[in-house]
Amino acid sequence: MSPPPGNPLAPGVDGAQEFRVLSGSQSSGAEAPEIHVEPVLLGDRALRVLEKGFLHLDRLVTTALPAAFNPFQQTGAIAITSLSVATVTGIVLLLWYKPSVHLAYTSVTAMSEAPWTAGLMRSLHRYSSDACMFFTLVHACRVLFERRVGGARWLAWVTGMALIGVLWFTGWTGYWLVWDERAQQVAVGSARLLDVLPIFIDPMGRSFLTDASVNSLLFFVVFFVHMLVPLAMALFLWLHIARLARARYLTRGAMTGWVLASLVLMSLVLPADSAEPARMAVLPQSFSMDWWYLMPLVLTDRLGGGALWAVLLTTGALGFSAPWWMVRGQPRPAQVVVSRCNACMKCFQDCPYEAISMVPRSDGTTRHALQAKIDPAKCVGCGICAGSCDTAGIGLDWFGMVEQRKRMDDWVAQAVDANSAPHVAFVCAESAAANLRIDRASGQCAELPGYRVLEIPCAGWVHPLLVERALRRGALGVVIQSCGPGECRYREGAEWTRLRLAGAREPALRADKIEPERVLLLELDRTRTRNLVAAANAFRARGSAPGMWRLPARLGGLAAAGLAALCIGVTWLISDLVYAAPGLQGSELVVTFKHPGVVSEDCRVRTPEELADLPAHMRRAEVCDRMRADVRLQVSVDGEPRVRASFRPKGIWHDGNSIAVERVPVAPGEHRVRVAIGDSVAPDAWQFVTEQTLRFEPGARRVLVFDRLSGFSWH
Repeated sequence: MSPPPGNPLAPGVDGAQEFRVLSGSQSSGAEAPEIHVEPVLLGDRALRVLEKGFLHLDRLVTTALPAAFNPFQQTGAIAITSLSVATVTGIVLLLWYKPSVHLAYTSVTAMSEAPWTAGLMRSLHRYSSDACMFFTLVHACRVLFERRVGGARWLAWVTGMALIGVLWFTGWTGYWLVWDERAQQVAVGSARLLDVLPIFIDPMGRSFLTDASVNSLLFFVVFFVHMLVPLAMALFLWLHIARLARARYLTRGAMTGWVLASLVLMSLVLPADSAEPARMAVLPQSFSMDWWYLMPLVLTDRLGGGALWAVLLTTGALGFSAPWWMVRGQPRPAQVVVSRCNACMKCFQDCPYEAISMVPRSDGTTRHALQAKIDPAKCVGCGICAGSCDTAGIGLDWFGMVEQRKRMDDWVAQAVDANSAPHVAFVCAESAAANLRIDRASGQCAELPGYRVLEIPCAGWVHPLLVERALRRGALGVVIQSCGPGECRYREGAEWTRLRLAGAREPALRADKIEPERVLLLELDRTRTRNLVAAANAFRARGSAPGMWRLPARLGGLAAAGLAALCIGVTWLISDLVYAAPGLQGSELVVTFKHPGVVSEDCRVRTPEELADLPAHMRRAEVCDRMRADVRLQVSVDGEPRVRASFRPKGIWHDGNSIAVERVPVAPGEHRVRVAIGDSVAPDAWQFVTEQTLRFEPGARRVLVFDRLSGFSWH
């Protein structure tokens, strides 16, 4: 909410930014330590520019709506809420869906005949899945642009990447189950990728040459995988937020209502559709598809299996290893001064990352049974714990509370001695104050005349006693400037500051000791430096700050509806764009077989020396090696030889079937096709021959399947 005149404790409005502190120099002398932003990523400057896009979007939204209704500040919770809807509707759809390659398409298309039951559930299932991917990707981009990747946050990044992968795979297999043209391309692309691996004796691609060859068992396995893989998401999601205190899994009341209402409206107005049924002999030319999940078709339709694996492994390696190759430097964790710790547990309760635990005392003192302990693997160096501790027993060693308190005392005393009592400003170094020109030695700032300004890691670092101390020693007023509402880079620093100043959370600002109207809290993101300057200077001149401009409340509902429409539009548009598959030039003949060659024996007589080296019971004079012959293939079109090849038997010992899938481009029209197969060692013996005149249609293929039981069959 914007601060009305006369209420200087009310926070300002805008987005937020995050930072962490690199291992920096300890404060010394009269000069304050420089606040280094961490992590410093490769392309840090470009990421900051991209981050400003989100901050400007936050500014636009929060001029019309409270921060609690800004979907771009709670993308993770909206993604999980959408995933919950997709899970529930997916279970309900089992009432109508038939997991059979022969019945799947008809069962799915029949759902549209019941738009208020099965049709609604199917549309909700699709659009909630799309919304989940949309907000997941927005969340990932925002985290990257805000440079929240390395240090203690590596686990969240790695598990987040895994979540995106599992979510995409679930949607990919889900589209397979519709068994339309989209599913056909998904199946063929998956086979192209998997056939590179030495795990299938019979290449999976052979199952998708004809409608009759599609394996019903394989289809059911895909259905089973689609149902079980989401269980892995629960594990990764738990790990993703394992280091967050008071993590929010789902959106809260009003936002949940908006999410559900938007999905239902979208499902009723834009019901999910299906493409044409899958026909293996016909290659789809173009169709609309859900790019949230099917975008990899652009690659699987155009690259071979080896190239696909190269792209997949390279992309995955770069993404998962980003916390190590992108980040330069690590934050210095907070430290505990055990002799000052009185086991009050405030730091333990306030830490946003569960990096603080209470353990038995280590200094032999019996006055307190416990002490605080920092887990360096979880600490991000925010300093919020310093703002919680009355005794300065915990905090950042490079930015110690005692040293900075003395520095502020000296600044105020010098100004008072010069008959120029100052205002004091504690400003978050990664928010609106990032662009101020501050002299760290004197605390003076060109943009804020009459102020002594101290850059701080996070607004949560400011202890209320520090505010009271500055006022008692002669400061005329105190400004605390934090990140924007709902977007503190350290999650809860701005919120704890707001509650402490309002007296609603310990340690609290004591209203009976100082005048609360002499304290101003501003919540402004990095893009609002001018707002900070204007508000701080007005506060110094008049004792109050101007309120932020807000859209009239009566128009808030329209703004919320417009924002929901925007999210619906983006989700639907990307889920229904036309895709142009690489068309087949002319037509194609495909010849495939799985056939064993004839077994032959190669016998020879052992020499006397060989027999002498063998045990008596193994001295056979003649030894024979059994082997299978290669299976040969010859294809001619209109009397012109097009294929002449041989195929070795599969298996470790080359004693299995020979498998072939040969593709021959053919011009549309009628052609005389002759196919001959030989399975003996004689190079000119062709045991199986077929010859027919066939008509080839543009964009389609004719498939010849051979096996030794049923012979040749044309499709």
